[in-house]
Amino acid sequence: MFDALQFASREQRRATAPAHSSWVEANAGTGKTKVLTDRVTRLLLAGTRPERVLCLTFTKAAAAEMRNRLASQLGMGTPH
Repeated sequence: MFDALQFASREQRRATAPAHSSWVEANAGTGKTKVLTDRVTRLLLAGTRPERVLCLTFTKAAAAEMRNRLASQLGMGTPH
């Protein structure tokens, strides 16, 4: 499986930790989607049931990007 955290900064890795609450606020292109996707991946791999995870985005495009990244990280291929 691809180790998504190998390219993350220290702060990004800390924000993805399932045991802690995090607030991510940053300008466009700074890695918010990566951090959120890595966090959801870590939550799911830690045993959190998918129906217990809520992700909010401002656009359908961002939601689709997160869905595709999650499917890739979890080895599920591209969702339909």
